[in-house]
Amino acid sequence: MSRQIPISKVVDATLDGFKEAQRSYEKWSGGYWLWQAPEYLISSSVAKSIAGLEGAKYITLEHGATSTLEDAGAKGKGRLPGNIREKGKVDILFWWGDGSPRAVIEIKNQIYSKDQYEKDIKRIGAFLSKNKEQSSLQFGIFAFYESAEDGPIKSSREKVTDRVNKIYKNCREILDGGYEVSLKMTDIHTIDDSSWVAACLLIKTK
Repeated sequence: MSRQIPISKVVDATLDGFKEAQRSYEKWSGGYWLWQAPEYLISSSVAKSIAGLEGAKYITLEHGATSTLEDAGAKGKGRLPGNIREKGKVDILFWWGDGSPRAVIEIKNQIYSKDQYEKDIKRIGAFLSKNKEQSSLQFGIFAFYESAEDGPIKSSREKVTDRVNKIYKNCREILDGGYEVSLKMTDIHTIDDSSWVAACLLIKTK
């Protein structure tokens, strides 16, 4: 029987997917960084990385929100929560080996404002809290890429560190205490006057 994949391994594989996407795009494009690439490139790379983990699992991309809740046994009766659009989609859906959804994963590339991700965070929270006693959903991941150039006041490394910490802080405030949120990030990579980093926010209900 295939063993259950630890959550920490999924987080690490997600970050590895960002690193591989950065390496690949830089190579293909002759030096361009990942912030200049389409978001689906990252989603595909992350999905491939998670698929390489040893253990029972399935992975689908752009999975329907309604189907996700139905397959998780969490839809119940009545309308969906306001933060989940009936015809919306999940970037990556990570499944248990028995064929039920285990985690929703949302991907973002180069965040400039809270407006770019607030709905994603609320949506992950809504997925996890919807009929959670019956739901097969165990956790959510909000994963993102940041890059910056040196400025007159702060270095590029300081800029990406500040951005990651601000997004982490905002995420906890958006979810308003009913969830456990933890942060893991890659090393900060610096070339000349520019730096990039990828980060994962692991979200679970309390």
